[in-house]
Amino acid sequence: MKPSNYAITEWPEKTLFTRQEAAQILGIGLSTLDSLIPYSELPRTVVRKRVLIHRRDLENYILACRATTLGGAR
Repeated sequence: MKPSNYAITEWPEKTLFTRQEAAQILGIGLSTLDSLIPYSELPRTVVRKRVLIHRRDLENYILACRATTLGGAR
């Protein structure tokens, strides 16, 4: 059963994350973040040339990438 929510425990007071922070949370490098995650999968906000990712969008992306096995593994 898919959990109803996911919470990022790092930086509980933050709403927007930089690319560096998002990459750290996901455990990937910046180039991987930029090349493997299209804007349609992980929406981003640009403020004066700074790329920021909303906490809710990052949490939703993590949930969407979760692999689950239904009906048992073979």
